[in-house]
Amino acid sequence: MFITTKDYEHIFSGYMRKIKVSVIVPVYNSEKYLKKCLDSLINQTLSEIEIICVDDGSTDDSPEILSSYSRKNNRIKIITQKNKDVGAARKTGLKIAKGEYIAFVDDDDWLAKDSFEKLYKNAKSNDSDLVLFKAVFYYPNNESYIYPKSFNLEQYFNEVNDYDDFVFKAEDIKKQVMNAFFAPWYKFYKSKFLNKYNFYFKENITYPDVPFHVQVLLRAKRLSFCPENLYFYRRDHQESMLLISKNSPRIFDIFEVIDEVESFLTENDLMKKYKFEFIQFKLEQINFWFLRCGKSYRDEYFNKSKKNLYDMNLSENKLKKLPKAYKKIYLNIVNSNSYQEVELLNEIKELKNKIQRCKNQKNRLEKRIKNIESSNVWKLSKQIKKLIKWL
Repeated sequence: MFITTKDYEHIFSGYMRKIKVSVIVPVYNSEKYLKKCLDSLINQTLSEIEIICVDDGSTDDSPEILSSYSRKNNRIKIITQKNKDVGAARKTGLKIAKGEYIAFVDDDDWLAKDSFEKLYKNAKSNDSDLVLFKAVFYYPNNESYIYPKSFNLEQYFNEVNDYDDFVFKAEDIKKQVMNAFFAPWYKFYKSKFLNKYNFYFKENITYPDVPFHVQVLLRAKRLSFCPENLYFYRRDHQESMLLISKNSPRIFDIFEVIDEVESFLTENDLMKKYKFEFIQFKLEQINFWFLRCGKSYRDEYFNKSKKNLYDMNLSENKLKKLPKAYKKIYLNIVNSNSYQEVELLNEIKELKNKIQRCKNQKNRLEKRIKNIESSNVWKLSKQIKKLIKWL
């Protein structure tokens, strides 16, 4: 059989084309959701991508689903490893990624079909180290979609008309660095940038996303933003993972995460600039897991939390600068003698909030009544009643 130059180019075009995006998908026991995830990737309008699926020791039908898809699409690469964790799976994917840019996708989520086309265009036109974009939360129980305001970076840049021609730095979006969403999947990374600093996800830790997020944002010299809802984040599966964490000793990993962030800020002379944000970050993270701690670990978690907050040695002046919610977190834990005492203080706070909401509702209703009684319609109706009575 004679193969022409045209045939040769057609056969090998997939290998000859430059890989623009490497998509890394950690996979673990996600047979219910994996097909939707993979379908959203193989149908991207940007075709020059590789899809690296790292099977982290799945025990369900996930490996079979991966094999089936890879046989039909040669852009899918499968790596199998013993179960470690999501951080280790992402690290494995990064090692073999060949793309100009890197994206992370969780195995139970999916993307809009034109996501990588839009992100690649934004990254190239801005020469970005990192592109941030919007995500949508999907709740399958009632099939609802929520659009979190925390992804709306337009709040920082009201006068920007063209985000394909606009770059900024982390200091322009300070709140996003340590007090917003930490997930790696709503960011689009230049490979050279990740390789330059040898970024990685720490293994054997429950929350590897947090230090990775802080480090990449603060290291990036050119950040950009794509104001599109591109990523769909499934909430029910993620909430179940939180339940697993809170009822195991791994809930204490959050203290290691906080230490890792603190060390990075200190070693890179960034603590002074981000001290206020770090204080809020530490209080927020400790409190988040404090409220979700399993019964068997509550006493130990309380003692560890109290020591960590006490060692912060926050002066009255620093406390005054904090938002009230953060000040309450600090004082409730530091001034309590047990987990139960903090629980009661939180319950009192919630009851007071309910009382205030009821008062606000009462005021609104009373105002509504006054508006009705002062309206022309109401006055006219009263006059008509008098007239009818007189007749």
